[in-house]
Amino acid sequence: MKSFKSLKCLLILCALCFMSSGYYAQHLGLLEGSICNKNGICKPLVNCASAVQGLKNNIRPTICSTKGSNSSPIVCCQQSNGTKTNPQPSSAVKTYSASEMCHEYSKLIRRTVFDPILIGPPTTTEIKDCVDVKTLIIGGKKAEPKEFPHMALIGTEANPSKIIWVCGGSLISNRWILSAAHCEKAGVLRWVRLGDLNYISNDDDAEPLNYRIIDRKNHPKYNGNNSRYNDITLLKLEKNVEFSPYIRPICLNVESSIKETKAIASGWGRLGFGGSPSEHLLKVTLDIHSINECIKTYITDSSEIDRKKLPQGITGNSQMCVGDMSGRFRWSNSNN
Repeated sequence: MKSFKSLKCLLILCALCFMSSGYYAQHLGLLEGSICNKNGICKPLVNCASAVQGLKNNIRPTICSTKGSNSSPIVCCQQSNGTKTNPQPSSAVKTYSASEMCHEYSKLIRRTVFDPILIGPPTTTEIKDCVDVKTLIIGGKKAEPKEFPHMALIGTEANPSKIIWVCGGSLISNRWILSAAHCEKAGVLRWVRLGDLNYISNDDDAEPLNYRIIDRKNHPKYNGNNSRYNDITLLKLEKNVEFSPYIRPICLNVESSIKETKAIASGWGRLGFGGSPSEHLLKVTLDIHSINECIKTYITDSSEIDRKKLPQGITGNSQMCVGDMSGRFRWSNSNN
C-alpha cells in the first residue's frame, strides 16, 4: 500500500512537471465531474486508473482543469473497457447552474477581516471589496477603475503584432466571454482583453491582460443577415482567466421576468452617430420597458419580441445604438 501511494505521488509529480513545461497549455476548462471527450468524466488524476496507467507508458492525459493551491490536475478519465460513460447525476457528474456559479463568484468580491471595534475575543466580519456602480447616469460618463471588471474588449489581428479592437463583451466564467454574434463581420475574432479602462493609455488605473480566442459558438438560430435576433455568441479562451479586482465575471440573469426599471449600460461605444469609438470605457443609465410596451411601439415586429431580446428604452439623451461595440447592460443584485 505504501509503495502504491508513493507511485501515485510520483505520477502526479511527473504530471505537474509536464504542465509547468507547457505540455498542457490546452486545458479543456471543465470542472471536476463534467463530461469530457464524449465518453469520459473529469476526475482527479489519482482517481483515474486509465490516466495513471497511461503516464506509466508515457501517454499524457487530457487535462480538464487544475484544483487547489498545488494545482493538482483534473484529467479526462476514459473508461478502461471502452464502454460509453453513463454517470449518475447525483454522484458522478456535477452540474453548476448560473445561480450557483454566481454565488461562487460573489466570494471574489468579499474578504474577511477582524473587527477592530468589538470588545472580547477576535471576531471576523465580511466586507465587500469592489466598486459599487453609480446609478442614474445621465448623458453617459467615463467608468471608474474596477467598476465593471467583467467588461472585455474583443479584437481581430491586422498582423501578428497589431490587434484591432472591434467589439465588447462580458466575462461570464473563468474561460468564456458572452458577446454579439455580429462582431464576426469585422473579421476573425482572435483576442480578448480584460481589466482595461482606456485601451490606448498606459497611465489609467487598469491591469489589462490579453487572452487568445480558441473557439466561438454562435446562437444556433442566428442567421447573420443583419438580424437583431439571437445575436449572441460565446467565445472560449485559450486558458483560464486570472481573477483580480480588475477582472471578475458577471452573474447571468436566471429570472424569467425583470422587476427593475433601470439598467446600467457600459462599453467603448461611439460618441455620436457615425463618430469614432470611445477609447475610455463609458457607462449610461437606460430604462427597461415591458414586453407589452414594446409590442405597442413595434407592432409590425411583435412576433419576434420576446425574451430573445430584452427591450430597452432611453434616459435623457443617452442611447445604445449601432456601433456601441456590443455594450453590456446590467442591474444590481443585492447578494453580490
